[in-house]
Amino acid sequence: MRKENIAVKRLLSTSSIILVIVIWQIFAIRINNQYLMPHPYQVFKDFFHLFVERQTYIVLGSTFVRLVLSISVSALLGLVLGLLSGIKYQLEAFLKPIIITLRTLPVISIIVIILILLGNTHSLYIISFLLLFPLIYQAELDGVKNINKTLLEVLRMDCDQCSIGSIKMVYFPLSLPYFRTALLQSAGLGIKVLVVAEFIAQTKNSIGWEIYFNRINLEYSLVFAWTIILVIIVTGIEHIVNRFIRYQRT
Repeated sequence: MRKENIAVKRLLSTSSIILVIVIWQIFAIRINNQYLMPHPYQVFKDFFHLFVERQTYIVLGSTFVRLVLSISVSALLGLVLGLLSGIKYQLEAFLKPIIITLRTLPVISIIVIILILLGNTHSLYIISFLLLFPLIYQAELDGVKNINKTLLEVLRMDCDQCSIGSIKMVYFPLSLPYFRTALLQSAGLGIKVLVVAEFIAQTKNSIGWEIYFNRINLEYSLVFAWTIILVIIVTGIEHIVNRFIRYQRT
């Protein structure tokens, strides 16, 4: 029964993709303007052609390096501050207004403000950090708060709850599933935010720049092709996240 359900789901997913392409083709025929609505054939032709060009891999590599650096810094600070905030309520109370502000600010506002204040050189990393850090911090904080209360009471009686040994042997291992899930989720969010920032900042050798450059040159088939690449990347990341979450629950 489970295999049949999987087969049905795959069939329905494939059908929805085909339906989207058919609707796309109908609109392209009705509009009959390659500059406004390129045909699926031309888009997929450009899509496969991109992978023949060396520049495509430079662009993908540059964007991924920025993503990895941003996630690494966000993960390190989110882990440390989330752990300490879970142990010390004073630090949690101090950081709470900052975290709430970062989580509620519109993405476009953060991008524009940082670009105005800092320019284009290092702003991409800071923008990504400001959007990913609250996610990882909150997940780690929730992980610490969900540790068994009885275990924490025993820990308080036996030793200093904020000692390096307690954090290493108790708090970190027990909150790790929350942290890992947030880390994977931040990759999906991070790539989307980073590409938007690259587009606005017009950062060379980036997915955002390719979309911007092809847009102003009216190469909309390439805009669609790069968008498909981005969709595949985000879908792949989200698939990994969902599989990890299911694995954690088993």
